[in-house]
Amino acid sequence: MYTWARTSFILLLVYVALRALLWHPSKFPYNTLDVKEYDYIIVGGGSAGCVLANRLSENPNVTVLLLEAGGPDRKDEIHIPAAYFKLQLTDVDWAYTSIPQRNSSEALYAQRSAWPRGKVLGGTSSINGMIYTRGNRADYDEWEKMGAKGWSYEEVLPYFKKSEHYTSDDGDEGYHGKGGPLNVEKATFVTPVARAFMAAAKERGYPEVDYNGQSQVGFSLTQQTVKNGERHSTAAAFLHPVRERQNLYVVTGKMVKRVAFDGASNVASGVYVADTKRYKSDEEELIRARKEVILSAGAVESPHILMVSGIGPAEHLKDFGIPLKVDLPVGKNLQDHLMVPIGFVLEGIPANSGVSLYSAMGQSFTYLLQYLLFKSGPLSISSIELHGFLPSGMEPEHQGPDLHMLFVGGTGDLETIRALKVTSAGSVLLWGEEALQNELNAGFTVLPGLLHPRSVGHLELSHVGSVYELPSIHPNYLSDERDMEVLMRGIRIAMDIVNSSAFGQWKLKCVPERGMSSYDFNTDEFWRWYIRHIAVTIYHPVGTCKMGATEDSSTVVDSRLRVKGVKNLRVVDASVMPKVVSGNTNAPTIMIAEKAADMIKEDNSDVLKQ
Repeated sequence: MYTWARTSFILLLVYVALRALLWHPSKFPYNTLDVKEYDYIIVGGGSAGCVLANRLSENPNVTVLLLEAGGPDRKDEIHIPAAYFKLQLTDVDWAYTSIPQRNSSEALYAQRSAWPRGKVLGGTSSINGMIYTRGNRADYDEWEKMGAKGWSYEEVLPYFKKSEHYTSDDGDEGYHGKGGPLNVEKATFVTPVARAFMAAAKERGYPEVDYNGQSQVGFSLTQQTVKNGERHSTAAAFLHPVRERQNLYVVTGKMVKRVAFDGASNVASGVYVADTKRYKSDEEELIRARKEVILSAGAVESPHILMVSGIGPAEHLKDFGIPLKVDLPVGKNLQDHLMVPIGFVLEGIPANSGVSLYSAMGQSFTYLLQYLLFKSGPLSISSIELHGFLPSGMEPEHQGPDLHMLFVGGTGDLETIRALKVTSAGSVLLWGEEALQNELNAGFTVLPGLLHPRSVGHLELSHVGSVYELPSIHPNYLSDERDMEVLMRGIRIAMDIVNSSAFGQWKLKCVPERGMSSYDFNTDEFWRWYIRHIAVTIYHPVGTCKMGATEDSSTVVDSRLRVKGVKNLRVVDASVMPKVVSGNTNAPTIMIAEKAADMIKEDNSDVLKQ
């Protein structure tokens, strides 16, 4: 059957082809590794690495090498905000998967959770949903109480503002930056069904707020890293504008195999690199760092590199015959956010009605033209139109919200099914038979999610193949029953909002109501069963190189992000977070890099005098 979904996809491909043929920009003069020594070597050109490359190369007297395992950010789908789901399981995605889960993921193939991570300049900021969320004031104050001195909310807020150029005029005064490299704007296209959900939330007593401002509790149009209708990744914001700097070297397609040390000492002196396509071979090249090696490879690869370099749990490294440098809990403290998608269909409303976001995309020709000519319309925004932060009432020890709720203006299709690795049965449960036929419903998906998981996991070296294989990821979702109860509360809040009078103009059908469970729909037993089947990651892994006090045996780096027991080696990315924040993790990772850049300059006397 020739469907609106296929029409949209075909026209999008036509646009991509035209853009590549006619006006694709040359993004960066990528350098080769002709030079073998630099002042700073940054491993990973992602959310943190691009920021560091920009800030450290501000001083023309130092040389900076940025190494990225993936390629340049030239894939056209990267730059079209609505196309982000098409990037998963492609060459710009590491495409990690977890080990089979015991308490969750029952509707996913082999009970393995998909873990997309960006393998491209910009890292995950080049493939994510572009949501800019900082978390809650209490998150950072708790970090400091846990031993991360200098990381309280008042001390990190200036670094959030330093990065940001907030374009909306309704943000809370004193909380947003103007003139920073990273463009942040509210969703510029809003569907009728998203407006109805916002009205329904207000009807239930939840205010409209600036969730990056004074109070996080409530709902808002999403704040997105989008500029002029295109994704504004950290590569676009921090790297490409400084491409003319003669002291900044950017090399793609190179994997760092391990850190090099000065003889038998614990002084980092460089990295061993290989071509990404041949990194499992014995080929490698030594590149030296005069000042520091900085790992910004993310919450999976930074601990991986440390362990292969001899920094990690002693017994685990012994199993692989890796000589021990420092016994540290690398790979422990893995935390992630879990969400529960619930699909709703607007019965009797045509799939190409334009009422919801995906159905608006069904009017392909009109909106494709709008995007081509004006970079506006549904293709110019993330599909996540609304974001809410709510207290469950079940965790009184938390000062802020412990639930968040996403609103996506559509139900799933084959692209979503493929990306999430959902089985056919799970797809029907989530979005109905239409999803398997790649038919778009007029509808929406509400995703209540867990902000403060009690379930903590770990990652370790793979026992299959060499130590350079992708690590083994053990998220341990729902291993603590308290997480289940908070998610249950989130579902009840979501169902209450959807049942408000604001949706009275439509006849809504909750897709899971169609059956497939032996439990009666909307009972506690049903939702527990549903959560164990359907709950999926929202892609926020953190904590595997935990930051904190030097004397704390659970930490890997100190408050200045220096690896304990090693000189000239830091970790700067989401892996250093002691606890996952109350929101998406891209903005906090950028903040961490901004603050780290200042610390690195201070520690190496590289601060430029004004």
